[in-house]
Amino acid sequence: MGFNPFLVALLGGLGVGSLYVVFALGMTLLIGVMRVINFTHGYLMLLGAYLAYFLWEDYGLNPLLSLVIVLPALFAVGVLFHFLMVQPVLKRPYFEDTTLLLTFAGFLIMDNIYVGLWSDNQRQIPTSYFNTAVIIPSPWGDAVLSQVVLIGAGMAAAATVLLWAYLRYTWTGRAMRAASQDLEAAQLLGIPVRWLYATSFGLSAALAGVAGVVVAMQFLFFPEFGFDYLLKAFGVIMMGGMGNIGGTIVGGLVLGVAESLTSYVYNGAYGIWSAGATYVAILGALAIRTVLRRDE
Repeated sequence: MGFNPFLVALLGGLGVGSLYVVFALGMTLLIGVMRVINFTHGYLMLLGAYLAYFLWEDYGLNPLLSLVIVLPALFAVGVLFHFLMVQPVLKRPYFEDTTLLLTFAGFLIMDNIYVGLWSDNQRQIPTSYFNTAVIIPSPWGDAVLSQVVLIGAGMAAAATVLLWAYLRYTWTGRAMRAASQDLEAAQLLGIPVRWLYATSFGLSAALAGVAGVVVAMQFLFFPEFGFDYLLKAFGVIMMGGMGNIGGTIVGGLVLGVAESLTSYVYNGAYGIWSAGATYVAILGALAIRTVLRRDE
């Protein structure tokens, strides 16, 4: 049947949406386990992108192989952030409000550090994946996508499945789920909450690192890029529900498809129109949830 641009937009939107999913899952994990909204999450993602970029530029390391370094490095940074910003105020009144302010201060500090170190120059890892086309046949026509989109979607899907398996089948994962449901009961059962919180922060940062490597391969990135993705993550979380992993997956995919199809309708104008689609999708999801709650 030939080339189908609508199918390209749809599948491309799912690819971008998978990136939103794995990025937002890190924030969802912290909200579910600790009731903490981490404003530094977008800049942790950028740290993963910059780390993958400089490993490629200085040592010629393939960005996929750089995950071996990026993931433990981001996990360690996440644990460090927990002990710097969360642990000191863990037992104080208004804990959630205090950590909100502390992570927002961390967000401002990291933004200035990144600009000071790396300026506003745009960077990207020019892998061969970016220029390699993959033809996906279907009864409705063929879709042509860049190989890097499929690789990014595969990485995001793998990270999502591994997180689900970790939360479901490991002792630490089950402890995280228990703490998210009833913190006091979890403490009475002897679950080491402080260690659990540090692990949650580390896993959240590692997920941001996966998203960062995908971003470095697919897009031009720069320091302010972290704030843009932070807003998208808030939108995904609001659509899916605070701390709801399943809702985050659906919300991220819906947001990616909404942006891509808007770009398709407006002949590739991905800027302001796709951003508008983001806000419309968020408002629509919130309106539906409000109506459903009234009917309960």
